[in-house]
Amino acid sequence: MKTGMMMAAVAAVATGLMAQEAPVAVQEEDSETGWGMEATADLFSAYVWRGCVYNDRPVFQPAAELTYATADYGTFGAGLWSNFDLTDRNRQVSGGGLNEIDYQLFYGIDVGEVSLEIGHYWYTFPRANGQDYWASTREVYVYAAYNNDLVTPFACLTYDYADYDGFYLNVGLNKEVSLSDQLTLGAEVSLGAGDDDYMAYVGTDDAGLMDFNAAVYADFSLTDSVSVGCRIAWMSLIDSDARDAEPYWDEDILWGGLSVSASF
Repeated sequence: MKTGMMMAAVAAVATGLMAQEAPVAVQEEDSETGWGMEATADLFSAYVWRGCVYNDRPVFQPAAELTYATADYGTFGAGLWSNFDLTDRNRQVSGGGLNEIDYQLFYGIDVGEVSLEIGHYWYTFPRANGQDYWASTREVYVYAAYNNDLVTPFACLTYDYADYDGFYLNVGLNKEVSLSDQLTLGAEVSLGAGDDDYMAYVGTDDAGLMDFNAAVYADFSLTDSVSVGCRIAWMSLIDSDARDAEPYWDEDILWGGLSVSASF
């Protein structure tokens, strides 16, 4: 993700499913069969993705997801995610603007305690000051998580087959605690690594560890279908050559923001 446009704009952009983190596989036991839809709107202090700080100023990131859950054969879905810069930090147009639209197709299923998901992302970058697009890229991924009462380990392997012909692996741990029927608290840590081709995203050509992430978050259900949340996260770019290359705004950043979601 983020190549032509981002090298031009940062040098200038995901969640993760969606908000550009590791995808979250659909857990069938919590889903009803049939069609479902969810819309989210995130207001974050920065745009951070896989060790890359594409914007260290406020961004607005709306998304939508349509799913079809079967009784015995898993869940099929499609998603749309976008990024709006709320400032002219990337010098594209006064006041920022829309500069990324991502499309996703996925399939998820639970096998015992393990959640599995496979999918495809298509990343596109409309220019904020015109109708032209910067170069797009595409990737496929496979995600797995082991669900249990202690802590949930997860891993997501992606392959960018369009721009860099490289692999990125993200592994981590997630823990959520329900304090009430309405309030859920969570924490997550993850570590990312890329092969020698994928590491070109952060300005180096040697395989290695890419990024470390830690986050705490909360989600509060206002109704059965509407919830609000908040998130505070820390990201650090690990590779020393990448840090020296300084391809993006920051190598370390504390960021966060607010979210609202509605399901139908």
